[in-house]
Amino acid sequence: PEEELHDIEEFDEGLVAELRKRANDGLLVKQIAEEQERLMKEPAEDLLAMEGMDEETAKKLAAHGIRSMEDLAECAVDEVMEVPDLEIEEERASALIMTARAPWFAEESGGGSDSRAEG
Repeated sequence: PEEELHDIEEFDEGLVAELRKRANDGLLVKQIAEEQERLMKEPAEDLLAMEGMDEETAKKLAAHGIRSMEDLAECAVDEVMEVPDLEIEEERASALIMTARAPWFAEESGGGSDSRAEG
């Protein structure tokens, strides 16, 4: 408490204010870090909305660092099957990965024009 800091003989108003500012800054940094850590364990919207995906599977993948469709698309079937607490058959893991890779194939077959850039 501020009153206790003022009771210390060597602490003037400026030092008390600086100590409180630094303490608040430290708490803010800690809070931001905790929030970022929490967000890094949450699945991205595209993974949650992906065809064939369910919320439980998406959360288990995200907790293992596979947060988005792009992350999943870059995985091998073995990597997905090795996710802790995720009981998944090889066929389903493969199907999810291929669904996540579908945008890659759509871009390749686009014939060089990007329809997203138009309109």
